[in-house]
Amino acid sequence: MQDRVIFHSDLNNFFASVECTLNPSLKNYAVAVAGNPEKRTGIILAKNYLAKVFGVKTGDVIWEAKQKCPTLICVAPHYEKYNEISEKVRKIYYEYTDLVEPFGIDECWLDVTGSLKLFNCTAVELAKKIQDRIYDELGLSVSIGISFSKTLAKLGSDMKKPKGLTVIDRDNHIDIIKKLKIEDMIMIGRHTAKKLHDMNIYTLFDLYNMDKKILRHRFGVVGTYMHNAVAGIDDNKLITPKEEYIKSVGNGATSPKDMTTMEQIKEFLHNLSEKISSRLRHHGFMAKTIHVDIKFADFTHLSAQDSKPCYFSNEHDLYEYSLEIFNSLVGEKFSPIRAIRICTSNLITRDEQIQSNLFANTKKENLCKAIDKIKEKFGKNAITRVSDEDY
Repeated sequence: MQDRVIFHSDLNNFFASVECTLNPSLKNYAVAVAGNPEKRTGIILAKNYLAKVFGVKTGDVIWEAKQKCPTLICVAPHYEKYNEISEKVRKIYYEYTDLVEPFGIDECWLDVTGSLKLFNCTAVELAKKIQDRIYDELGLSVSIGISFSKTLAKLGSDMKKPKGLTVIDRDNHIDIIKKLKIEDMIMIGRHTAKKLHDMNIYTLFDLYNMDKKILRHRFGVVGTYMHNAVAGIDDNKLITPKEEYIKSVGNGATSPKDMTTMEQIKEFLHNLSEKISSRLRHHGFMAKTIHVDIKFADFTHLSAQDSKPCYFSNEHDLYEYSLEIFNSLVGEKFSPIRAIRICTSNLITRDEQIQSNLFANTKKENLCKAIDKIKEKFGKNAITRVSDEDY
């Protein structure tokens, strides 16, 4: 049976790179996308390679990042522009295969098994064509991993940046996993890595050599899945948007540093709310139910959900509702928090909302549309988010 040919494409420093294309004068400077550049109280959301050289990390408070890199230029995020560019990149992918599985806003898997004969080229040649088109047309670099499974392709795209190209095939598969730590593989977080370390498993080759029965006894079906993944045993087809019925829209993130203040929490919730509301509008949805999950530094969880009387899709309501749930769960005094996820569900399309005549949030929805028009006419920075005190 012939192996599949899977690409994993990862847009390099996506948010910061888009900002540099919007303002080319930034290209030769250390740049970071931050929550509130004017007040210097937000956190770093993304950074370019020049900023990384100075040790600037995602999650740093702006003043802390400025201490590391005094010349750092911080810019506000433009999530709708990121979504717009992401769609343009995916249109390029769809010119080469209809089997595209998005993984976040800046990553995708592509199954190009049937494309190589169609375009009369090798996998490496096709990957280079895609890289060159994205750079020439959009000014962005992308790293691509090529392999016979999704997990190994993802490993490949992480190995060389920017604009890297890595092939993991049957011949070099074992040699490559000997060099990689278990934390390098998708699905293995800090908590799972600690458990594997306790079993003297430190590299992916260690995981590959571990008895599958022992892994299954320790981790259940996840143990079998991890072993199969590192071995390249992956028969799962790509999940394309056409095959996936959207029942919820959400976003979560792990903070590089545990959050201990309400200022950090509010900034975190603001950023998640902006991302989710942008995705809701992109898909034409409004939501009625919101779920908030909090993971503490000791890996314990608290979660709750609430359904509102009216449908919503704007970031203002989403932020307020998520903050309400957060306060109901932990209040303003809380243990250090590692991660937060917000998920909206009980979705309805805008057309259905109009037919149902549920207009309680009409003013805010119309305001968002008006803001969108102003930004479209006068630029994305024409209107920015107000401070927490006035929000």
